[in-house]
Amino acid sequence: METFGYILLSILILLLMVLIHELGHYTTAKILGFTIDEFAVGFGPKILSRRRKNGELFSLRLLPLGGFCAFYGETDDEKEEKPKDTVSETASEVNAAPTATDSAADSTKNPVGEENAEVLNNKSAENKDEDLLSYVMRTKPADEVKDRAEQKPPVRLDKFGNPAKTFNQQKPWKRIIVLFGGVLFNFLSAIIFSLIYLWAVGYSVPKVTYVYPVYGGDGATYCDLHEGDLITAINGEYVSVMKSYDDIMKKYSSLKEGDSLVYTVIRNDREVDVKVVKQTIKYTEKNKDGTEEEKSYVGFGFGSQKNTAFIGNNAKNAFTYCVPYTFKLSWAILGSFGELITGKVPITSVSGPVGSITTMAKLSALDWRNILILLPLLASNLAIFNILPFPALDGSRVVFTVIEWIRKKPINRKVEGMIHAIGMVVLLLFVFAVDILFFAL
Repeated sequence: METFGYILLSILILLLMVLIHELGHYTTAKILGFTIDEFAVGFGPKILSRRRKNGELFSLRLLPLGGFCAFYGETDDEKEEKPKDTVSETASEVNAAPTATDSAADSTKNPVGEENAEVLNNKSAENKDEDLLSYVMRTKPADEVKDRAEQKPPVRLDKFGNPAKTFNQQKPWKRIIVLFGGVLFNFLSAIIFSLIYLWAVGYSVPKVTYVYPVYGGDGATYCDLHEGDLITAINGEYVSVMKSYDDIMKKYSSLKEGDSLVYTVIRNDREVDVKVVKQTIKYTEKNKDGTEEEKSYVGFGFGSQKNTAFIGNNAKNAFTYCVPYTFKLSWAILGSFGELITGKVPITSVSGPVGSITTMAKLSALDWRNILILLPLLASNLAIFNILPFPALDGSRVVFTVIEWIRKKPINRKVEGMIHAIGMVVLLLFVFAVDILFFAL
């Protein structure tokens, strides 16, 4: 039951990332005056949906594999549509099918009937002062009218009440901003999540877990470090959010026997400087058969076994480092994509949605702090992924829009749509394939 809870939490986290991304498209679109058809979280059949009075449909779908913000006329060509009278358009939509009382012969004629057609076309006769929509609704079954109105609003208007422009009729620079809106919101959310993580958790420093005793000695040790010491600096260079212990130690990888370093450690809540000399460390190690074997290595005489402690969880560090820390995460993710493309990282190390949820659930169960680090990591990951110029992703749509801007005319919309459709299929097949490999290998 506990495992199910972590899996559910992981799914909710993924949905949150998708929601933030699509909210970026939605918000920038609303600011720039775009008309939106549907805002959806997930793919597949609708679980929940609600249409606002302005025609926007909000929906939650079955598969938490992504989401979308569909714009009015996004797949239409560049042909300008003639503005239509709102009420007349509504009437034609509502009366598109014959009523239950219409005969088969009458269904081939004007769907609204000759009498109704006269009213619709001339807005005259005895009903000229009556609201036309009310008149049409009176001539149709109420349930049919309600259902059709909920399914698709007949006419979309912009925020000024004028006939709405389609997505492709908007200026290219506006479309580019809207397409980048999701990436922008993911990146901004990554900064906020980094702030929360650093404030609540801080950053990690090595914790000394053992110190080698002098071989054959009387309790003396090779260095003056103590078990439990937290290493905060080396030769005055402090471990921080942006620079780990390993990053600093790379500078001293060429040290020879007899060379020394000054370690700054936290011991009993006080900062202490300790000189540590690189030397030959002798020790004994038990074999599987119970016998002891003498071994040696050149080092500093202590170990941490990758054991860490967290320090610096305060507001000052959080606000100082949240932005550069987010850039650091993003750069690492970008590097991982590059290594994947060049083959340095095997495809088996990549996981799809199912594998990601499983991994997230396991990490969350191990330590609650892993949940907080997953948030900026996933947000940065989603931002980097969507900016890639691969068909169906935001980066690819931006490329097509830039080409249109330069050429002063778009690439054939049907060709572009086909390219994005193929790209979507390839992406879905890819994520399912890597999930299968993730669990099989």
